[in-house]
Amino acid sequence: MIRRRTTSFRRAALLAALTLLPSLARADEPALYLEGGLGAKQGDFGSPTLSRLGLAYGTLGYASSRFDLSLSVPYLRLQTSGGGQDATASGLGDVLVRGVRRLVPETESGFSLDGALAVKFPTADSNKGLGTGQMDVGGFLGLHQRWDRVQATLIGGWIQGQPGDALASAATANGIYTAGAGLTYLTERGRYSVAYEARGAQYAGVPAPREASLGVFRMLTERLALKGSFILGLNDGSPRTSFGVGVVYWPK
Repeated sequence: MIRRRTTSFRRAALLAALTLLPSLARADEPALYLEGGLGAKQGDFGSPTLSRLGLAYGTLGYASSRFDLSLSVPYLRLQTSGGGQDATASGLGDVLVRGVRRLVPETESGFSLDGALAVKFPTADSNKGLGTGQMDVGGFLGLHQRWDRVQATLIGGWIQGQPGDALASAATANGIYTAGAGLTYLTERGRYSVAYEARGAQYAGVPAPREASLGVFRMLTERLALKGSFILGLNDGSPRTSFGVGVVYWPK
């Protein structure tokens, strides 16, 4: 049971990352960018064991206002305590490659449509509890409707992967859905958002994750931006709390 819940805890980070559709581009002309950041998650998933995950990550990306290609590499530190499961492990996490494309540019009415594909490679040590031990592939669509400085977004997608252990539910073997809705306030130098996300249950006896989040993206200079997020788990299927902070830099 403990291993099942901590596995759900680790994969929650993947599913959240796969649904982030907005491009980081500053302008229409494609440009290289670098991103780095720190984050932390914790939760007990209704069990006696509390799991704490700390992470540092680096991202190399290439983007314009029409597309965003990126590769992210995380380093993880997982601590579990309580219920006879006290342990600490650290090491490389699963590498994530993602591509986002604006399928329908914003129309005069404010509508636009994005599509995304992402692959998670099993580079983490699953024996240490740092990864699921298999590749996952996800496909996503994001519908946006903008009214002046306010933009509403609906996101839906599917993550296809193998269960990873015998405790996984039959539904997980066939894939996991993810769906969400959000509102973003846009300014000349940034965006500020609130969102709700639902994902399919990964294991029998563990609720399907439900989360609410706050996000910020702010240009500090012409080449440097700050981003941050806070996520609140709404049931035992999600980490209790998650937060992250990062910086994005465009070399030119």
